[in-house]
Amino acid sequence: MPQEFTTIKQLFDNLVSQITVYELQEAKEIVFWLIEHELNLKKIDVITDKPLANVKETNWQTIITRLNNHEPIQYILGETYFYGRRFFVDNSVLIPRSETEELIQIVLNTNKAKEQNLKILDIGTGSGCIAITLAKEIKNANVLGYDISEKALETASRNAVLNQANVVFDKVDILNHVSTQAMNQTFDIIVSNPPYVTKQEANEMRANVLEFEPHLALFVEDQQPLIFYEAIAQFASHALNENGLVVVEINENLGEETAAVLSKLDFSEVEIIKDIHQKNRFVKATFSKKIKKD
Repeated sequence: MPQEFTTIKQLFDNLVSQITVYELQEAKEIVFWLIEHELNLKKIDVITDKPLANVKETNWQTIITRLNNHEPIQYILGETYFYGRRFFVDNSVLIPRSETEELIQIVLNTNKAKEQNLKILDIGTGSGCIAITLAKEIKNANVLGYDISEKALETASRNAVLNQANVVFDKVDILNHVSTQAMNQTFDIIVSNPPYVTKQEANEMRANVLEFEPHLALFVEDQQPLIFYEAIAQFASHALNENGLVVVEINENLGEETAAVLSKLDFSEVEIIKDIHQKNRFVKATFSKKIKKD
């Protein structure tokens, strides 16, 4: 730390002034996060201009350079928070979004979540944030997470240990779910935040997402924007128990189309749900074995 900074406010203002790729308020939030992570000091310490003494050495310039190259702060620090819990993240997994926390709440608000000994599957688990959170929030739930990426599964497993969550992770490609192990299991709840951004939408994305987050977990071909939802619906129609629940995060531009995928397979109570920003963000549906098609 440069010797000229004797108070935390001086350091804070200097770091904020060096971040050039974010708006001022976002830069401030990033620096608050940095200071808490690196110096274990809170926002109130900055506001009250606490003196700096005996703090660890941090290469602030390297961090600022990485930020100005659009690298997400979560990857720089190697962690983020989701539903109040800490998760390891690296560029093998998507950074959990606050909108996805709403998926958790949708599940918890259903009557299904109040049942005992639920079996829950998270398809495309990534960091494991959804699977782990549901395992922690729903008592006695038996939770599994599927992903095609071995590196993502390693990160998810680390996060399960970090959060002391009983979750089993398995390498399964939902687009080719023909393994005996996968097909012989049944579930009460299936959730997913699958890839849903079309290639033509890439030019609308921020550089910190486009250049650093894994494209495998982000993109689908323009000609097959619903490929994962079709696979999930087909899988769920065989793997869900009586009146099983499906909740998926969706492309806001394809709400009706995604809902139609489930409706065509005799799912009932198909509902498009908006997020806190009033954008179409989730589809929820139930499935009855009594009307299941062969």
